[in-house]
Amino acid sequence: MNKHATALAVKFIVIGLISVIILPIFSQITTGQAVGIALVLTLIAYFLADLVIVPRYGNITAVVADVIIAALVIGIADWSVNGVITLSPAGWVLVLAILGVGEWFLHKYLSISLLRVNTETEE
Repeated sequence: MNKHATALAVKFIVIGLISVIILPIFSQITTGQAVGIALVLTLIAYFLADLVIVPRYGNITAVVADVIIAALVIGIADWSVNGVITLSPAGWVLVLAILGVGEWFLHKYLSISLLRVNTETEE
């Protein structure tokens, strides 16, 4: 269970940094709202993409799923708070591209760290 907490913390830090830096600059989303978006996105993406899609379909499919999940969560949150989607096209490209790259490396890390947990429990 400790490995999952560590993985969630690492994922939240990565998504949080990207969100807090990019979203307030390219939209009317505040820093606090960006942290909330990062928290929701971390939980949804971890339990759906990282724990379900990565083991079954691999890293590339999981990155695509993470990007789609991120677009949906950010879009819905922006629309809910502001009444319209205020994130600019450049903001969408930046946030989704950087999140995709970050997720690629996070999935590599998760595959190594969680695989190690599964191997230890089988011995």
